Amino acid sequence: MSATDIVTIPASANYVTFDDLRLGRSTQQIVGRLLRYWDARNIKKNGEFMGIVLLILDEKGFIPAGRADQFRPLLREDAVFNIGIFEVGRCTNLYKITDHPFVIRFLPATTIVEIHHVSPTIKHERFMIRNIDHLQALANTNLELPDVVGQIQFVQGSNLDDPTSTQRLVVCFRVDTSVVVYLSLWDDAAATFWAHLTTGDTMHSVMVVTTINPKLFGGNLYLNSTPATIFYFDSNIHAIQQLTTRMGIQAIEPFVQTETKNGIRKKESVSIAELHDFISKSNEQTQEADFVCKARVVGVLQRNGWSYISCAACSRKLSRSGTDLKCNKCVSQKVTGVPRYRVELAVDDGEDSATFLVFDSEMIKITNKPASTLILEQICIPKRELHLPHIRRVQYRHPKNKSADGANGNELPACLQAMADKHFIFQIRVTPYNFTPTHRTFTVSTMTHDTIFGDGDDHILQTKMTPGKGHKHRGRKSTGRT
Repeated sequence: MSATDIVTIPASANYVTFDDLRLGRSTQQIVGRLLRYWDARNIKKNGEFMGIVLLILDEKGFIPAGRADQFRPLLREDAVFNIGIFEVGRCTNLYKITDHPFVIRFLPATTIVEIHHVSPTIKHERFMIRNIDHLQALANTNLELPDVVGQIQFVQGSNLDDPTSTQRLVVCFRVDTSVVVYLSLWDDAAATFWAHLTTGDTMHSVMVVTTINPKLFGGNLYLNSTPATIFYFDSNIHAIQQLTTRMGIQAIEPFVQTETKNGIRKKESVSIAELHDFISKSNEQTQEADFVCKARVVGVLQRNGWSYISCAACSRKLSRSGTDLKCNKCVSQKVTGVPRYRVELAVDDGEDSATFLVFDSEMIKITNKPASTLILEQICIPKRELHLPHIRRVQYRHPKNKSADGANGNELPACLQAMADKHFIFQIRVTPYNFTPTHRTFTVSTMTHDTIFGDGDDHILQTKMTPGKGHKHRGRKSTGRT
């Protein structure tokens, strides 16, 4: 597909350019090429269908869910449409897929007619390509879902010969002469890429990948796929031609495929030494697995505290802005802080040791108390006031002016101290995100008391994998994603 192919639009189309549009409902008409479209879903509501997003050259359109059935049969990628009677709004500040400031919202009365005999020109494709500096600046901000061009170095995943597989796929991707990042492909994007691998056309190593979400983990840049991600391999695309010329490479070169089906183990019972061995032998730290490990808690490490103040809306850790707390994700002036557990356990299985990281949901099961209750108990708040779990826009301090992140020296709550010398069964999730050269801990998915060792009936160990009577567990199960 060439980016320079053009079509002609008849003067009778009676349209305005995108730059001439004004906010609000409009009886004007526009003419544009539908580059691609996809379903928008709310991941916070179990993938609830929100509508259809259209990328029209050069503007974004949106069809609400209630009108999807009305317009979906009319949509055809790469076709040119005359669209009339719609509402013009401003694009949101997050997850932008175009540089244009406006978005078109379809109404019940919206008309959309395909133009078959189509003297302004409309290209067949346009990308929002970002270089490595831009990608690093955008990482963890969710401001944009940019496009990227690069060369495939190797592909790693399981069931690489199965075109229907939707298991996660990792692509080592060279975006500049000496810059390599990792593409993490999920769900439909993984299935689409796998289908490409099974066609036998594995020689095309340079591609454009659209609408990715950059993330930084342990100093490494990961480009995560989204439901809108599409792959382009055509060597005639201008962005691909620019990359091959700049780097002095060919667009058609073989790349390595690494099958990890036999190397990834799921929920296998292992020792701590075997956990370390798995990490040390993982290729480029791209393998992931679930393990079950039995170990004794030596104690709670306090170098990073045992709690943190999170955003009530998104659960992200709040950062300080003067004497206030702010959420870098929600970017709201009215942020509500909620204390949550983040406990580092020094564990030992008799032969080796490690650090296990336990978060809020599992610690609530073990202690039968939220982190906010322990904090309030430490600062001697009367019990009648313990029903206030939220802290709104305050500068929180532990007793004796200690850190707001639970790093309160030797003042460890009694129920956390009581975990020492207790034996637990831990389910460990190992991913590239939580075990890097700068982050050497294992994240615990679930934990329960190991009754084989018979540690008695201590009150902190009464809760097993399933919360006991009178205790409602509201924690979310870890997915291993970001």
